[in-house]
Amino acid sequence: MKKYMLAFATAVSFWQIICWLQLINPMFLPTPYETFKEIIYLVCKDIILLDAAYSLKRVLTGGAVSFLIGVPAGLLLGYYENLYNYVECLIDFFRSIPPIIVFPLALLIFGIGEVSRIIVIVFGCATIMMLHSAVGVRNSPKMRVSIAKMMGAKWHQVFSRVIIFDALPQIFIGTRVSLSLGVIIEVVTEMLAGAKHGLGSRAVYAQIAYNTPELYATIIFVGLIGFFINKGLILLEDRVIYWRKGI
Repeated sequence: MKKYMLAFATAVSFWQIICWLQLINPMFLPTPYETFKEIIYLVCKDIILLDAAYSLKRVLTGGAVSFLIGVPAGLLLGYYENLYNYVECLIDFFRSIPPIIVFPLALLIFGIGEVSRIIVIVFGCATIMMLHSAVGVRNSPKMRVSIAKMMGAKWHQVFSRVIIFDALPQIFIGTRVSLSLGVIIEVVTEMLAGAKHGLGSRAVYAQIAYNTPELYATIIFVGLIGFFINKGLILLEDRVIYWRKGI
C-alpha cells in the first residue's frame, strides 16, 4: 500500500509542478487542488458515484457473460486440438474486428439501452477469454495428463482435475486483460450514445461545458475503476492459485 501511495503522490507532485510553471494552459490542465475539490463536490452530491456505479455494473455484467461464454469454449477448443485448428481462422477474424465498430449494429438490433452496451463488451471480451483459456489448456504438461490416464482417470476426470487447474493462470490473465478492455469499451459506448448515467457521459457533459476539473475528475474515476478491478483479480488469483506461491 505504501508504494502505491508514494507512486500516486509522485504523479500528483509532477502535476502540480507543471501547473506552477504554467507549461500547459490552465484551461486544459487544472491544478490538483481544483480537481480534487471537484471530486469532493461530485462525491458529496452523489453525482459521480452514481455514474461510476452504472459504468461498473455494465462492465461486470459484460465481463460475467464473457466469462461464462469464453472460458468453457476456450477449454473445449484447447482440449480438442482438431476443433481449435478448424475454427482458428474464425476466431482470429472476429478478434481483429474492433468492438466499437460493432456498437452501431448493436444499437440497430437492440436499441439504445443497457443490452447494446453489454453486447459490445461481450463481443470484445469473450474472444480474449476464449483464447487465453485455450492456450492454458494447450500448455498443460503432457506428462501430467499421461500419468492421470495411466492411473485410470476418465477423460472428464483428467479435464476437471488436471487440465483446468493447469489452465487457471491463463484464465486469470485473460480475465484481467478482458475486463480492462471492458472498461474502455463501456466508457466509449457511453460517450457515443447518450447514456443517462455513466462516466463516459459525464466526461462528454464536462467537455461540452468546458469544465476541465470535472473532466479530469471523471478520468481519475475511470482509472480507479480499472485499477481496483485489476488489483481485486490479482488478490483473488493469489487465493485461488495458492500453490503457485511455492514455485
